[in-house]
Amino acid sequence: CARDELCLAGRYAMTENEIVAIATRFIGAWNAGGAGVVDELAAPDIVVSYTHFPTPIYGAERLKAILNQTHASFPDMQIRIDDMVAGVEGEVGRAVVAWTYIATHMQGELYGVSPGGRSVRVSGITMYRIVAGRVVEERGVSDNLSLLLQLGAVTLPQ
Repeated sequence: CARDELCLAGRYAMTENEIVAIATRFIGAWNAGGAGVVDELAAPDIVVSYTHFPTPIYGAERLKAILNQTHASFPDMQIRIDDMVAGVEGEVGRAVVAWTYIATHMQGELYGVSPGGRSVRVSGITMYRIVAGRVVEERGVSDNLSLLLQLGAVTLPQ
């Protein structure tokens, strides 16, 4: 939010450009070394859910722990925004981001696969809900079948 003191007081409606800027910066948390953006832009009680998470993640601290686990397995992860749609309704901003990440599985077992230096490219879509300049919800879907295939954890029948 351009005017932090007004945003925090809940008296400033964000613009579409601000929503785009926040979503663009926040998705960068998934980049290797990017978890610090969570402190700056996440609401303390953020809720994060993806179809491959068994339960939602509650809170900024838990999100940072998940990001750190992800970055431990994929220390070179980089996410690219393929497309974004954003808008504002009242004091609530929303953004839908289509993305692709590229990473190399270097550490830790993942889905039963030992690290082997395999490079992966995975696409997905994330929806953000933003209030008073803070991300309060991140919800998404990623192509985990593609990830599993690229890691060698599963094979398709012939």
